[in-house]
Amino acid sequence: MNFDQLARVEPPPELVCRRQAWKDAYPWLDRAFNEVGPARARAASDNWRVRIEDELKTTLDFKVRPDGTTVVWCGMSSYDFHHYPTPKELFEGLAEAYRREVKRKARRRQQSVDDERRRTRLPIRALPQHVRDSLTRALGALLLLRAEQVMLIFLAMTALTFVLSMVAIAVR
Repeated sequence: MNFDQLARVEPPPELVCRRQAWKDAYPWLDRAFNEVGPARARAASDNWRVRIEDELKTTLDFKVRPDGTTVVWCGMSSYDFHHYPTPKELFEGLAEAYRREVKRKARRRQQSVDDERRRTRLPIRALPQHVRDSLTRALGALLLLRAEQVMLIFLAMTALTFVLSMVAIAVR
């Protein structure tokens, strides 16, 4: 999504009012506002801010480092500039930081789902010894009962077959 698309889609005024505006003065941000036009730039800036805070539940920030480089932060993701960015670079960097944060949050959600899945399916060797022993006894008792039932069915079928074959021999 580029700057023109963001400038056209204005966030609802109640969302903008709820959100805190930028706290510091950033010269490249002021320059972007002046070059693009204060109204369009402010709308795009507010849209990005509201979008990041509402969709990602995180914050957006800019920082100038002592060595003159600049960074834009979207949550835990960042995009570095090696100079004061132009307005176009600023919004492209912002879009890249946003994409990185979306990917980071998706990976984190997937990892938490995988962790939960692993926690719910504990292997038997992870169980304490007394639980393993009781589980082994329970499975043994269940298998013994089933084996006994299968053996009884087998003997009953063999006896029935023997009786029917004796009847067939006697009738002939």
